[in-house]
Amino acid sequence: MKNSFSLLEVILTIIISSIVIINSTYLSKELFQTNKTVQNIEILKLDLLSTKIFLQKNNIDLEHNLSYENNTIYYQNKILLENVSDFSIIKKATYYEVSLEIKDLAKENWKIRL
Repeated sequence: MKNSFSLLEVILTIIISSIVIINSTYLSKELFQTNKTVQNIEILKLDLLSTKIFLQKNNIDLEHNLSYENNTIYYQNKILLENVSDFSIIKKATYYEVSLEIKDLAKENWKIRL
């Protein structure tokens, strides 16, 4: 009787340990995926912010210096921003209105002073 109770304890301990290990592994996987997604979004935000700053610094004749082809924005025929699904630039009296969308993740509307 004593041996069978000890065996039952060992089996229960193994089952509980297995459940804890499997759940910990699943949680670790989910955390990794979430962190990877958040990292990609933050990199995208940095790219957008640096593009905005660049355009503010180089705001002379933007409608002729910027071009959009094959989901890429070019500044004077050099790559400025990739994976852009939609782009438009409109010159107003005192500013440029720039609209862009990246991979259906971010949509930005900027007003860049002349």
